[in-house]
Amino acid sequence: MCESLDEFTWLYRGVPIESPEVDCIHYFNEVRPPRPDRVGECWRYRHSCGMTTTGYTSWSTDRSIAEAAALACSDDEGLSGQIRILRVRVNTLDPDRVFEGRADEDEYLIEGTVENVEFSKDATDEEDDD
Repeated sequence: MCESLDEFTWLYRGVPIESPEVDCIHYFNEVRPPRPDRVGECWRYRHSCGMTTTGYTSWSTDRSIAEAAALACSDDEGLSGQIRILRVRVNTLDPDRVFEGRADEDEYLIEGTVENVEFSKDATDEEDDD
């Protein structure tokens, strides 16, 4: 596990409510990357540069950054503007599949399917769940 995650309980991911990931959480409690075959250092770099059709999903230690990312995506034509915030406990992650991403987004990239994902309540409830 990235040592920089030692002090955190949760990682967050924000998505538009229409995202297929919302259904995956409802039925399977997991998030799957769009292209599981695209892994390795080169693909992590590309993902961090904005080409996100990789074997990674982006997560943040900062819930507000996840919210902002979801809101930015939900502005696309045909979307409602509503979002969902997902969360996963840091201590449930396989340390060999977690990589530091963009520092300005407190981002971590998780390789492959992320299990034990749940919907996050509002930010004030997060601190009670530690």
